[in-house]
Amino acid sequence: MYKPGLTIWYNVSNLERTISFYTEGLGFALDYQDEASRIAIITTNTKDCCIGFAEAETVVPMTSSTVFEVHDIEQAVSELKTRGVTFTGEIETIPDFVKLATFNDPDGHAFELSQTLA
Repeated sequence: MYKPGLTIWYNVSNLERTISFYTEGLGFALDYQDEASRIAIITTNTKDCCIGFAEAETVVPMTSSTVFEVHDIEQAVSELKTRGVTFTGEIETIPDFVKLATFNDPDGHAFELSQTLA
């Protein structure tokens, strides 16, 4: 019934700033942009996963977070910091399970990097 793939949508206050953060900051690719509708879709490095954005007057950051799996969290955090991404706190380790690093996009939406330890 379902096709493979996942698209996550966020409202944002400034579409150009958002596109810059996700392409230049996180290294993802702009897949689609409609200036008239003020929407854009970013293709992530995760197979069949896209993030869509719609410019809105009011933006309420979500209380949940989107998590991206990485092979080496220390290397990923270091690289993203050189691109201007600011992390909230240090890398958190849950022994024998996972390492996590949290950051927010320009509108305050929470994201995490995750490295599985098991």
